[in-house]
Amino acid sequence: MKPLLFILCAFALTATLGAVSAAQSSPEANLQTAKTPGVTGVLDGPRTAVFVTPQDSCVPNDIPDAMARAFRDSTGTVHLVSASSDMYQSLGPTLDNLQHSCDAAYNSANDPNPSNYNDQSWLDSFYTLDGTTIAALTHHEYHGWAHPGECHTQNIVECEYDSDTYHQSTDGGYHFDSFPAPANLVAEIPYQYRVDHGPAGYSVDTNIVPYGGFYYAVATAWTWPPNCSGQKGPHHCLTSGGSPIRTTDVFDPSSWRGWNGTDFSVSFVDPYLGKVQRPTQHLYVPVPYMFAVNGIYVYQPSNVVVAVLWDYWDNELGPPGLYLTSSTDLVNWTAPTLVVTVTQLLAEDPSYGNWLYAYFSLIDPAAPDLNFSTIGDHPYLYYVRLDQNNVYNRTLFRRNITLTPAQ
Repeated sequence: MKPLLFILCAFALTATLGAVSAAQSSPEANLQTAKTPGVTGVLDGPRTAVFVTPQDSCVPNDIPDAMARAFRDSTGTVHLVSASSDMYQSLGPTLDNLQHSCDAAYNSANDPNPSNYNDQSWLDSFYTLDGTTIAALTHHEYHGWAHPGECHTQNIVECEYDSDTYHQSTDGGYHFDSFPAPANLVAEIPYQYRVDHGPAGYSVDTNIVPYGGFYYAVATAWTWPPNCSGQKGPHHCLTSGGSPIRTTDVFDPSSWRGWNGTDFSVSFVDPYLGKVQRPTQHLYVPVPYMFAVNGIYVYQPSNVVVAVLWDYWDNELGPPGLYLTSSTDLVNWTAPTLVVTVTQLLAEDPSYGNWLYAYFSLIDPAAPDLNFSTIGDHPYLYYVRLDQNNVYNRTLFRRNITLTPAQ
């Protein structure tokens, strides 16, 4: 098992960012962004290892392979999840007092049919209204190379087909069920899988937040087709970057709508149900900075949505590292502010390792809601250190971070 979510993010970062930034460059958008309160962050104290593999793992694939998320069930028990394609979780009365459970909450089905959207599934975004019924948005990957006849190249990127699917728990989040297609589909690009040609598709790798009467998440996409450039011209990109999606019902996977550059009217269709008329109308328009998004949160002191950005591979945001940006509509975002650089994080690690970082998220132990979707000035920052020499050697860290409204 390789760090597939991480690789997805890496390729998403190759998007043509100039075109993405231009998507919201009107004077009205710039004025709205200028009026949005910014947020800065400073790390406060040393890191703490929360989960270390392989010693804390129940099985080899019990590794932190997604952003840490948390929710409370109806008994008040906290569920902390940083799951792989087999989902295990840590449980306890608070974030500071958790025990890892070896009762698998979900195991991927390894379904060889791409039209079922049921191959490898990372449950990485949870929401509940009552602590009993839990909705889960799920990063799904179809692995063509793992199924005979579905991949003949040496480049596995050409044989991966991503989508976002829906899973649900009715026992407080201890076990999750899947649904047969198309009832399981949340978001997908309107093109079928082609042997050795992908396309990779959409994924939703943020958590869900309630804001302004809607529930929001942010979808991300690989840059596709290969060697595309920009959003116009003969070789323009059909997909790239990230963009908000929203719904009024988190328990209805078909109700999510994407941003089309003007409003939230993009519907996501299943290309296996028949020929899609006008497929480009079912593709979202990317917005600035979301190519690097890991999580979104309602920052209570300013009543803005704060996004955590992790840009490891280039200087598009500034020095490679962790950034924060804020918004009041999830379309227009403030200029990102740097929290910590990759170089500063590496300085804390032993020199003998081949370290890499991914999966950054914020969780506030004082959050009043069941879903930890709100944060104050002192949330926890979670992130994963990966050993590039051994995919199963990982550590989920937690550390204090202090947030402040920008002046």
